Amino acid sequence: MIRLVLFIFTIICSCEINNPSSSINNVNILNLSELTRDGEYVLLDVRTNEERLNGYIANSTHIDYYDEAFYNKINLLDRNKPIYIYCKVGGRSSKAATKIINAGFKKVFNLEGGFLKWSSNNLPIQLTKNLNEEITQEYNKLSLDSAITSNENLLLYISTKWCVPCKRMNPVVDSLSNNFANDVKILKLDLDRNMFLNELYDIKSIPLFVLYKNNKQVWFKNGIIAYSELAIKL
Repeated sequence: MIRLVLFIFTIICSCEINNPSSSINNVNILNLSELTRDGEYVLLDVRTNEERLNGYIANSTHIDYYDEAFYNKINLLDRNKPIYIYCKVGGRSSKAATKIINAGFKKVFNLEGGFLKWSSNNLPIQLTKNLNEEITQEYNKLSLDSAITSNENLLLYISTKWCVPCKRMNPVVDSLSNNFANDVKILKLDLDRNMFLNELYDIKSIPLFVLYKNNKQVWFKNGIIAYSELAIKL
């Protein structure tokens, strides 16, 4: 009898430990500013593109919960930073939090009340400035190889439209393009439209910079990089 009780107790404890939903931290979205005051973090908007057109919270990364590549995209986020997730009212963000925890992230927070509560309390939102963003050209392995062999110096800038660090790097890359136009060719590649890059470079996070000189890869680095560091490499 004692063995049976111990067996059942062990199973119950095991189920509780393996249940990822128990690790979700539910917090009021109105406390977001206070929660994120210290240190860096990822603010993740899991609403649809259509919902986001009506406004979004500043500096939020956008990955649609219904995107077939949801898991692939969240795996490009920084696992060392806490992730705060919001949707319209809190339902999808809770489900997304479970998925993200299952993917191995530890500090995951569901923002209860969502964008609706945030905006109804007259907190600041941003609107998409340009609904007709230029779509980055699609490549394949053959056309990329051709670009590498055709340019003595080539810098690949791999990013996405939803990546906040990428948005911070975009003006830096634009400045490099203008100032080093005679020295290096800078090729901008949208990872969402060039998925073969994932396997080619084993991408773990974005943005990603890959520098080729005389057809040989000489430098490879992820993340936010200072203009001066990039300029020295070029």
